[in-house]
Amino acid sequence: MAEDKSNKTEPATPKRKEDARKKGQIAVSRDVSTAVILLTGVGLLAAMLPVGLQNMTEMTRHGLTLSFPLDFYKDMSIEQVSAVVIQAGMTVITICLPVVAGILVMGGGALLLQTGLLWRADALEPKVERISMIKGFSRLASLRSVMELVKGLLKIAIVTGVGLWIARYDILQIPGLIEFDMGSVLQTTGRLSLKVGLAVAGAIAALAGLDYVYQRYEWERSLRMSKDEVKEEHKAAEGDPLIKSRIRTIQREMTKKRMMAAVKTADVVITNPTHLAVALKYDTATMGAPVVVAKGAGLIAERIRELARHHGVPVVEHKLVARTLFKLVDIGKEIPNELYRAVAEILAFVYRARGVTS
Repeated sequence: MAEDKSNKTEPATPKRKEDARKKGQIAVSRDVSTAVILLTGVGLLAAMLPVGLQNMTEMTRHGLTLSFPLDFYKDMSIEQVSAVVIQAGMTVITICLPVVAGILVMGGGALLLQTGLLWRADALEPKVERISMIKGFSRLASLRSVMELVKGLLKIAIVTGVGLWIARYDILQIPGLIEFDMGSVLQTTGRLSLKVGLAVAGAIAALAGLDYVYQRYEWERSLRMSKDEVKEEHKAAEGDPLIKSRIRTIQREMTKKRMMAAVKTADVVITNPTHLAVALKYDTATMGAPVVVAKGAGLIAERIRELARHHGVPVVEHKLVARTLFKLVDIGKEIPNELYRAVAEILAFVYRARGVTS
């Protein structure tokens, strides 16, 4: 196993990463979501708490200042009790709902930014190893679990230390709050709580950033590939080179056969005279200009000339036109404008010759 890991020196390919993502293997830091939730919660509480306290104070004061005779409570109906409870409940919901909604949205957004839209149907399928005690114990006793435990304890120590450090002077003032009224006590404790909450959330956010970088590194490292694996994936994606070469050879042969079959339909074959051969066809009813139906050099040129003579297609020697057509015009394409005159003269000569022989 150690030898296999030492061979995995290549970074993961995009396909390997995508396959891992489909299996649910992604780099996720739970601390990022925790940090976002804490920052959101502290911020929203700081924004909503003054208004919330005022509303709760007014509701409490209103309830305490009400004075009813004893007979009123005897005659109180369910509807009246429900109205009081609903009013109190709506006040609490008005205070808590923005905070809870903000935490849910920001926490979900933090997780979504790390994972993207990911759905695994197999995640809902029951698996024996998930409920196996042996498997569960092996996961608990693994080195990764030990590292996670050490990281958790370290985070707790850091967060606790930051909180105590920030509140080290304010803690000394707490015993003296007994001499103040309730409003001052609430203001002082609220300010201290906000100060400590922001410091702790900031520390967790810094730890979350480091943890995400570490989780990303671990994810990349776990997906590393050996050179053989990269080659195999390359081969699977692009096809076996031997098969591709064979396909190209077959395609060339088929193209060559179609080209040779088209020689018998040509009106003229222009040669170099021995090295090059270009077959032209011109149909005034369907073509705007003569079209190259076949061309070749060397042995192919010789074969084109043989087929032309066999099928009675005129073979005309014209070095400049043959070289130009061979170089500039692909099979199935019309000749360029600058060759119209020269080719027209050759075709006129061929047509006159046919007229004489007929």
